[in-house]
Amino acid sequence: MKIFSYVFVPVVLLALTACETRTEYGKCVGLGERQDPKLEYKLSSRNITLGVIFIELIAPPIIVVTDETFCPTGPSYTAG
Repeated sequence: MKIFSYVFVPVVLLALTACETRTEYGKCVGLGERQDPKLEYKLSSRNITLGVIFIELIAPPIIVVTDETFCPTGPSYTAG
């Protein structure tokens, strides 16, 4: 059991630190969070890929979906 925790904990931490949480325009948001209308957002393929790769670990996909699904890419040209 000790070997499992020596392997499991670092892998989860690596997955979570590899996720993109901010860009130069601001913080990434999850599915239920409000997006700033002054910013353009896009789906973070890097975070989604990491969530799929580490799906068996439970924590990384949950954090990606709730906190880091969409990342701002620049100012919105449709906001007035």
